[in-house]
Amino acid sequence: MSESSDERISRYIMHAFGRSTQSARIPRRKPDGMRTVATARIVLSVQYGGRFTFMPLAPVDIRADSAEWYGYKDGIPYSMAPSMLDVITQAHELIYKDAFTEDTCRGYLDIDEFGILQTVMGLPGIYTCFVINGQYAYDSESDYSHFGYRGLGYTETPIYDLDVVEIFCFPEGRGMDYYTYFMNPDGSWIRIAEVAPGEPITVRHEGFLFVVGGPYEHEDRIERNMVSPIPDSKLAIVNTDTFELVDIEGAVTDEDGLVTFTLDEPGDYYITAHGGTPARSWSNLSLPWLPVIVR
Repeated sequence: MSESSDERISRYIMHAFGRSTQSARIPRRKPDGMRTVATARIVLSVQYGGRFTFMPLAPVDIRADSAEWYGYKDGIPYSMAPSMLDVITQAHELIYKDAFTEDTCRGYLDIDEFGILQTVMGLPGIYTCFVINGQYAYDSESDYSHFGYRGLGYTETPIYDLDVVEIFCFPEGRGMDYYTYFMNPDGSWIRIAEVAPGEPITVRHEGFLFVVGGPYEHEDRIERNMVSPIPDSKLAIVNTDTFELVDIEGAVTDEDGLVTFTLDEPGDYYITAHGGTPARSWSNLSLPWLPVIVR
């Protein structure tokens, strides 16, 4: 079976930016009766309150039993695939390392009986969202109504090899935050760019209200005027050691969300956009990220 476009992009990101695979510390022993545990090698980013806390500098191997080792439960068999709950559990393990243990985990990450995150990174997590390959997680077999598809939660969303997973949370939000991303000027997705030093790159920063527009197909979001450009966004380079943002001088999106910029020094960069003005000015904006290889 040939790879999809998203799979090729994911593999390219892993090869271009991967330094070494990051894996969970667990398991120390197998739970009784467990014979086969599925894994998935993914690209992962995490942000909280408009700041990155984990960047995809290397592929991450996710085990289907990650959540269970800390007492959490999902609805996906170990032998089938990891769940999004496994992903976010392991994200905490990667961020907090030895501080995240079976005894302390609930202080960092807690989920209620309905599968809704109440605590993330030790802070309010009820408005935590996740995106897989640029899309809302939904049941494609469900009825497609005026609400879109039926959305999937952390405990029922499977994760597979080469998925690009983004997690973002705004604790002070209203649950009506924008998921934002970069597009080419012609309206196609841009997931990675490779250019020569000083070669111009033009991108469009756009987004949509995630909770409202998420379960719809992208074309329907556009038709329903759910997608909008993000003007006044400042492009910045993410310092992958400190997660500080270094603005690119003069790189600010216009009223159509478009901006052209250059990078003069060879290297591997992560570009993001912040401070823009969404159509609904009270909404928070997730940080997009674009790997750029300058050779």
